[in-house]
Amino acid sequence: MTNQYLDAEGLLDPRFLEKSYQEATDLILAVARYLEGESEQFKETILSVEKEVYYASESMRVSSCLMHIMSWFLFQKGVAAGEITKAEAAAPKFRLGAKDISFEKVDNRDGELPERFVKLMNSAYKLYKQVARMDEMVYGSEEATNPVHEMFSRIENKKPID
Repeated sequence: MTNQYLDAEGLLDPRFLEKSYQEATDLILAVARYLEGESEQFKETILSVEKEVYYASESMRVSSCLMHIMSWFLFQKGVAAGEITKAEAAAPKFRLGAKDISFEKVDNRDGELPERFVKLMNSAYKLYKQVARMDEMVYGSEEATNPVHEMFSRIENKKPID
């Protein structure tokens, strides 16, 4: 991904932004359909508690990853519409979050997860990496902070919370 996707103001080209946003929306809808339908068929098979917990945690991980992607896109659309400035959107709390869980590669534990679910998870992982590159391209490589981790750090260090 190069700067050809940026406009003169250093924002994502509106066509590229819309295309990428639509890709994210389509993936979110596919995951939602899966979790509402096919997922039930998988759950009906007799699973060990460990497998059920693993499946549930991976479902939450992919959902969280997609939620952060969509949140980031909505802020970018807000910037493009002039509702929020680029400087405001560059604040750590508006940057792409959940890197600690979203950059973790999919581990299928020897085929314990349904093939369709693994494909969706891999698609979410690839999309997250793409959006992370967009975030860095637009706002620089400053590492986004997790507000929850930051709050715990302040509590440990006895610093007041803003």
